[in-house]
Amino acid sequence: MSDGNPTDHAAIRELIAGYALALDARDIDACVQLFTADGEFLVYGRSFSGPEAVRQMFADSPHGLHLTGVSRIDVRGDTATARSQVLFVRAGDLVLRPALYDDDLTRDGQRWRFRRRRCQFITSHGLSDSPEEAS
Repeated sequence: MSDGNPTDHAAIRELIAGYALALDARDIDACVQLFTADGEFLVYGRSFSGPEAVRQMFADSPHGLHLTGVSRIDVRGDTATARSQVLFVRAGDLVLRPALYDDDLTRDGQRWRFRRRRCQFITSHGLSDSPEEAS
């Protein structure tokens, strides 16, 4: 049972939306600032820990559009978890990559940040660390 108030839930949804919008605009510095100093991003079966590794991962990632869907959020004091739907549309060839993001979040003063973010792709075989490529 979540003890968070509606303001926490709204702030976390804003964090998730802000991530997608900053990344799609290729504002990598804004994306990195959404993570804690020891933040970690797990994607493609790899872990990227700390601001410089996360920054490099974003710089090397494919360009495209992240369409966020619903999020289930559970707040416990100054920590929270969230699971969100994302549909990534890769720029250029418009390949679709549906995914789920699982987040561990922490409140940093008045602001929520990602402590750990994991992306798993939705494939015909279930959740996977790698997307299926079009045949």
